[in-house]
Amino acid sequence: MQAEPQILIHVGLHKCGSTWLQKQLFCRPDYGFSAPWGAMSHRAVTEFAALDPLCFDAAVSRAAFDAALHADRSDAPVAVISHEALSSRPHHGKYYAPYVADRLHQTFPRAKVLLIFREQTSIIYSLYGEYVRNGGQHSFEQFIGTGKEPPGWAPLCRLSFFEYDRLLQMYQDVFGAEHVLALPLELLKADPDAFTGRIFRFLDLPVQRPDTVRKSNTGWGALTVEGYRLTNGLVRMNPLGPSASWLFRARAALTRRLDRFVPRGWHMKLEGRRRDALNARIGDTFMHSNARMAQMVDIDLTALGYRLSTPPRLDPLHHAAPAYPAEQESLLSFGS
Repeated sequence: MQAEPQILIHVGLHKCGSTWLQKQLFCRPDYGFSAPWGAMSHRAVTEFAALDPLCFDAAVSRAAFDAALHADRSDAPVAVISHEALSSRPHHGKYYAPYVADRLHQTFPRAKVLLIFREQTSIIYSLYGEYVRNGGQHSFEQFIGTGKEPPGWAPLCRLSFFEYDRLLQMYQDVFGAEHVLALPLELLKADPDAFTGRIFRFLDLPVQRPDTVRKSNTGWGALTVEGYRLTNGLVRMNPLGPSASWLFRARAALTRRLDRFVPRGWHMKLEGRRRDALNARIGDTFMHSNARMAQMVDIDLTALGYRLSTPPRLDPLHHAAPAYPAEQESLLSFGS
């Protein structure tokens, strides 16, 4: 093991290809990566997000990571900490990104940060499915809110969190702009070589071409999600760990099986209503933020489906580094 590997902290976001990154990149020593705290670094959530703030100690957290690092024998030049909950849990109504970013910087002051984001209507719709799969019982409208909540009240999923330029600026202020890479998930599907190439170059690693076709963490249809929501009050998750009752496991297995057999067309009516409600709720909320984000990441987000107030003057999928030739669109699925 080299004395001082580069630390990469992947902070999410949720529903932005984290499972694919963890399986296809971050556990690949042949690509230059190791994951001392596991492909999905649950230990990082314990150390930086879920702990009592008064108990945080950067030296203790660093010692815990170094112990795992020294036990790893891959000799990879980049050690990865990856968990989407490090950036907040918007589908649980938990927003703490600045505090966790500060703790991460205290512990790993020379680390680099990777942030993957996603078009707002797509990510919010997908987050509702994740919320229900995690035991949520609120309706879709209750989840996204109406925008007319009385003072002191707010929906779980707050639109302000998805103004990505502010989130990216925060990470740049803490770690330094040159140490933060933000990429839209849609680029992984539109031009996978460009997406992965930016990550490898950001870390000074030889560019590789991982498998971008394999499906990962596919979401459920709208009717499946609704049926699961209606039974969440009867069958509850274990709040103290991943172990669950036989009834909970049986329900989950049955739901997954039913979702595979229900024709996708049956879901379209309910999905359409929810997407219409979401579009009406969002309106033009993110147009100015997206325009700023496009300039910050140097990618034409309009070409990837984002709504911008003033589209930047960039070629589609413009890259700061030499571009790779476009290839056939990936079949990778990112959930609903």
